[in-house]
Amino acid sequence: MTPATASIEDLLTFAIRHVNAGQVERARTLCEQALSAAPPHPAVHQLLAVINLQQGDADAAVKWAMASLALRPGHPPTVRVAADAWFEVSLKRHDTSDLAGEANALREVLRLVPERAEAEVNLGIALQDAGEIDEAIRAYGRAFRLREDTFGRIAHALATPHVGRLWLHLDALRVALRAT
Repeated sequence: MTPATASIEDLLTFAIRHVNAGQVERARTLCEQALSAAPPHPAVHQLLAVINLQQGDADAAVKWAMASLALRPGHPPTVRVAADAWFEVSLKRHDTSDLAGEANALREVLRLVPERAEAEVNLGIALQDAGEIDEAIRAYGRAFRLREDTFGRIAHALATPHVGRLWLHLDALRVALRAT
């Protein structure tokens, strides 16, 4: 059987083998061939998301992961890929000082995986940098309630000079975060 006469499942099998062998471009070609089949297959979209994420194109990874989730809502492996891709998008937006884009990407992570504490911390930092300190404190509180080991990052972020809030008693900060 040749890739031209292969089923979508066979093309996916070949593509996965190529990804595992480090032949990503060949895998992409097989996925593109599978895309031409109807109806669209969510696993093809998912594999393209993985490929793009591995190659550092988080925006394309998000596009493919969300297309896969549209066909197969809530699919746990695809949700993980989508959340990882959105998190990478948030980091890229942070690097370009696009605070609104960073916050929106982090909200997408949290929509997909609400218990992702590091996304809450990063959302707090983005909101804090945007001057939305009350919203930032709420994000920090959610992070702290999810995982108390985020406290150090939160306290450090709140101690930055441009925030204007210095917690002299760290126990008081812990109480405030639990209450928000």
